[in-house]
Amino acid sequence: MTKLFACALAAAVAIASVSAARAEGPEIKFAWPTPPFGALYQNGFAKWVEDVNREAAGSAEIKVFPGGVIGNFGNVYDRVLNSVADLGFGIHGPISSQFPKTNIVTLPFETKNGEEAGLAIWRLYEKGLIADEYSKIHLLELNVFPNVMIHTKDKAVRTLDDLKGLKISAEGRFISMTVTRLGAAPITGNVAELYQSLQRGTIDGIAIAWIALETFKLYEQTHYHVEAPLANDDGFLFMNKDSYAKLPTKMKAAVDKYSGEALVRRIIKVVADATESSRKVTMANANQTMINLEPAEEARWRAAVAPVTEEWVKSVPNGAAILAAYREEVKKVRGGGM
Repeated sequence: MTKLFACALAAAVAIASVSAARAEGPEIKFAWPTPPFGALYQNGFAKWVEDVNREAAGSAEIKVFPGGVIGNFGNVYDRVLNSVADLGFGIHGPISSQFPKTNIVTLPFETKNGEEAGLAIWRLYEKGLIADEYSKIHLLELNVFPNVMIHTKDKAVRTLDDLKGLKISAEGRFISMTVTRLGAAPITGNVAELYQSLQRGTIDGIAIAWIALETFKLYEQTHYHVEAPLANDDGFLFMNKDSYAKLPTKMKAAVDKYSGEALVRRIIKVVADATESSRKVTMANANQTMINLEPAEEARWRAAVAPVTEEWVKSVPNGAAILAAYREEVKKVRGGGM
């Protein structure tokens, strides 16, 4: 742990502790898996915590435990289920097998941006098409990180042939399948360890959303970026069911007020801004190349990964109907039917 990170972490915990001490009611432990940096936290969920705490007016108060103190991406879901934390933010990748229907957002070439994918998946949840996957928790929000693209260190990827034999970090079953269908070898890796893996040469590139490049400074280790919407990463904000049920009336009303589609839209805007910022920060560095596939080459990529969607439909109960509903919601958002 670096001195800077240690100081920042201590400061964040101290601030949260002082804030929680002012509350008259119970403390709600919020497990945040990464350091308290980055736009997703600073401009998104930290402000959500401020809004909820203010609205709750001291009836209870959320205390954030950042940096994996009580839950990292690998275990935060279980930590909330087991009441180690009351509230948590997680990504689906490490536990994607438990959310096969939600994995629809990770299918290749389905959406153009996070707004389409984020609103579409939330509306599938509201309509009950994927709600059974969240029966163990109280779901507050679903979010999408657009678009998972291939970022490589030393080799420019302009064709399928360029991908052959490359070791590409990929998270989640269907993103890994997409990487495989493109001819590369998917390697599972913790996002916090990708910088070192690239630096050491244990991987040649990463299949990840733009936002991660700035958050984890991955632009320092990647130099070629393929602008093709291969998939989306996804995350969620959730509470322990018993913890939610026991919330004081004012706190429960505050959580409800600032969650749901209102929070989905809020995070869509934060992620969109952070995506553009990450793209600009990356390309402002030396030796960076943006690659757009030629139309004929993109058609080859689409054909190569088509079996990934077919496999998802076959492996998921009611898969065909869910895919049709998802595409319909994407169509509505794309057409301005917000």
